[in-house]
Amino acid sequence: MPPSYILTTGATGFIGAHVVSHLLSKGIRVRGTYRSQKKVDVIVSHFRTLYGDKVDTLLDFVYTGDLAAPGCFDEALKGGIDAVIHCASPLNFTLTPSEIINPAISGTKSLLASITATPSVQKLVVLSSFAAVVDEFNKGLGPDVEYTANDWNPITYEQGMSELRYSYLASKALSEKQVWEWKGKEEEGGRVGVVSLCPPLVFGPIAHPVEKISELNSSNAELWFLTTGFSPLPLSPVPAWVSIHDLTTALVNAAIDDSITNKRYTIASPQPFSSQLAADSFRELFEWAKERVTEGEPGKYPDVSKLEGDIAKKELLGGKEYVGWKETLLEAVEQFKKIEDAEKDKTK
Repeated sequence: MPPSYILTTGATGFIGAHVVSHLLSKGIRVRGTYRSQKKVDVIVSHFRTLYGDKVDTLLDFVYTGDLAAPGCFDEALKGGIDAVIHCASPLNFTLTPSEIINPAISGTKSLLASITATPSVQKLVVLSSFAAVVDEFNKGLGPDVEYTANDWNPITYEQGMSELRYSYLASKALSEKQVWEWKGKEEEGGRVGVVSLCPPLVFGPIAHPVEKISELNSSNAELWFLTTGFSPLPLSPVPAWVSIHDLTTALVNAAIDDSITNKRYTIASPQPFSSQLAADSFRELFEWAKERVTEGEPGKYPDVSKLEGDIAKKELLGGKEYVGWKETLLEAVEQFKKIEDAEKDKTK
C-alpha cells in the first residue's frame, strides 16, 4: 500500500519545501518538522494560495528543536505516519567541523531510533549527497572517472574533523552509512524499506517566498554568486547538477512506490556543470548579466568526472528526460532577480 501520511523533515528548507508542495499537489497528507515558526507561517500561507483550503486538512507541522537531541522526532512520528522523507541536515560553512558533523550524525541516529520505536513507519527515503559518493582521496574528479551509486566516500570521522572543507563530506557520508547499517539490523530497520538519493548541486526556484538573496540554499547561492562579477570565475567543487524539480519528483516517487525499496541512487543531469557554463548562459539569457557576470573564457569547459543518472531517470522519473540546463537557469534566475530587486526597493 502506498503511504497515506508522510513525514518530511527539514520541511521549511529549500528541498523539503518542494517535497511538501509536491505531496500536497498529489493530495497526500504530509507533516513537516520545523524549528522556525515564522518560516512555517510563510509556507502555509503560500501553499494556501496554491492549493486552497485543503492545505488545512493535508498539512501539519511538529516542532523538533535540536535535531541532535534523543527523542526529538518521537512526537513527529505519532498519529499514523507511514513513511519518512528525511531532508533535514545542517549546512552552514561558518560552523566548526564538530558543529557540522556531530549534529548530522546525532540527528540521523535520533530519527532512526524513533522510527524503530514506531511500527507504523514502513518506508524511509533519505536525502543524502554526492558528498557521500565522491572519493577525493583516491579516485578524484578527473575526466576518466565515473561515479555511481556503488561508490562510497571513504572519509573517516577523524579526517572530517581535521579540516573544515572535509566536514560536510564526512557529515553526509557517515550519516548515510549509519542508515544502511541500521537497515541491516533486523531488530531495528529490518522491516523498513530504505531508499537513499545522492544528488550533486541542486538548482532551481524556491518553493516558498523568501525576502533576501542571502536566504538562497547553498547550490543556488553558488550560482548567484557569479552575478557579483567575481574574477576569475571560481572553480566549482562539484562538476554535476540536477534540477530541483527532478530531485523532488524522485524523492516523492521513492516514498510512494512500493516497488522502489532498499536501493541507493545517484541522480544527475547528463550535462556537466562548471562556472564557465553558468557564466556563458547568464550572459546569453539575461541582458543585465553582461555587465555583472565575468566573461571568462567562453565555451572553454573543463573535462570532469561523470555522475551516473540513467538508473534514477528510469526508475524514479519514469524514463522522462532530465530538465534542461537553460530551462532551469531561466526559471531560477528570473525568480532570484525579482527577490534582489524587491530587496533593493525596501532599502530605498
